[in-house]
Amino acid sequence: MTLALITGGSGHVGANLSRELINQGYKVRCIDFDRDYRAFENLDIELVKGDITDKDSLKPAFKDVEIVFHTAAFISLDKRYKNQIRKINVEGTKNVCEASVDANIKKLVHFSSIDAFQREPMDEPLYESRSLVSDPKSIPYDLSKADGQRIVLDFTNNYLDASIIHPTSIMGPNDFKPGLNCQSMIDIANQKRLLNIDFGYNYVDVRDLSKTAINCSIKGVNGQNYLVGGEFLMFPEIAKMIGKLLDRRTLLAALPISSMYFNVPYEIVKSKFTKKPRLMTIDTIHTIKTAHKLIPCTLAKNELGHANRPFIETITDTINFFIDRGLIKN
Repeated sequence: MTLALITGGSGHVGANLSRELINQGYKVRCIDFDRDYRAFENLDIELVKGDITDKDSLKPAFKDVEIVFHTAAFISLDKRYKNQIRKINVEGTKNVCEASVDANIKKLVHFSSIDAFQREPMDEPLYESRSLVSDPKSIPYDLSKADGQRIVLDFTNNYLDASIIHPTSIMGPNDFKPGLNCQSMIDIANQKRLLNIDFGYNYVDVRDLSKTAINCSIKGVNGQNYLVGGEFLMFPEIAKMIGKLLDRRTLLAALPISSMYFNVPYEIVKSKFTKKPRLMTIDTIHTIKTAHKLIPCTLAKNELGHANRPFIETITDTINFFIDRGLIKN
């Protein structure tokens, strides 16, 4: 039985990837980092202590592993956390690559992000050949994912077989520690966001992403990166979908993107009290304003068999998951 290791196993991608690997007959090991075991409920998974920012701690986790799925990352658009973002997304990725080489693993699938690419030009399709972010003044998260990818590519020339996946915005069930995307869906469903911003994004179902990632571990070309996306939808449209599913009003009005700037001062004050990263920042607004509509994902479809289900199925399963978890009032 093939042993697969997942970094970031308790996250949204890790939780779904674990389930898909088990369904396909793999033995799964996850690095136990934050002692949050909700994602592993009722699953036959081996947990091994480790921290990707501490290379010495990784040796036991990588023992006898054949495939590594590197999903662990620090996702934030709050520049105050740029050092932590870099430590995890860049230095941590280097540690994972080195540990993979030391353990002679057969394949590394590295999860980058669509945000690792240069956003311009916006009116042309986004392909894997698009240049990576390189400006030191770029959004820290974007630069960290680009630099993490550069490290992986360096290792592919030195005894490491690795492929890279660029997911678009991830949606779907089994998000036991709701991130920004899913928390937004929860708030909309609970009628806490009746005023929504008129912007759109490309959404990929996390379960489709998981299947494609496993295919990548088998079929992925060494050193090749793959865009993995789904369907482009406007945020107010999603709010209406949720309202129809729950038979309640979830949208009063769609506001222009420019209105988001008024929330920035509020988030600054709120963050001082909560001691948590700001959700609305200038970088957040920039990311939303530069969301790509033209993402063919041709390479992933042709080489990895990527297929995305209709978004209505994704949002239905997502909402039902959070209802079952008691986070959405039914």
